[in-house]
Amino acid sequence: MDLIKIGKQSIALPKKQAVFYLNRVSMRDTLVYIFLLIFIVFLPEGIKTLFAENSLQSELQSMYFLQMVLFYPLYIIFTGLMGISILAFFGLLLSTLLKRKLAYSHLWKMVAFALTIPLILTMLVSIIGVGYWLFSVLFLFLFYVILYKMIVVYPKRKNA
Repeated sequence: MDLIKIGKQSIALPKKQAVFYLNRVSMRDTLVYIFLLIFIVFLPEGIKTLFAENSLQSELQSMYFLQMVLFYPLYIIFTGLMGISILAFFGLLLSTLLKRKLAYSHLWKMVAFALTIPLILTMLVSIIGVGYWLFSVLFLFLFYVILYKMIVVYPKRKNA
């Protein structure tokens, strides 16, 4: 499991070599990579929320801290996996329209790796403090451009 090499290849997407390298990455390594990426991307938001000025008493603050440490990462991971699954479904529709030979499991991995650049850009915009909806639309468009270029690398279906 070479997460650094997986990360470099994810940033190199949609190059053909990167697509085929990442296609050979095991699902276990894919999940570890996406969990780590989601953790890194949402860490600033979690820290900001955790240390925000609030007027809770000390007992409530310690309970709030415990909830943030235990439940926030689980919530983020769950929503990340659900988001990847939904985006993979739309990727499946796109691959069907483009008549490419791709299974849902391949598209799920492709989506997980294609999200690297948009998620990092989202984190940077969040750290800067610019919260404009147009950035979300722009990053979603960037994601679909990357995914489209990854899908067209694969051969078309043969007509039966």
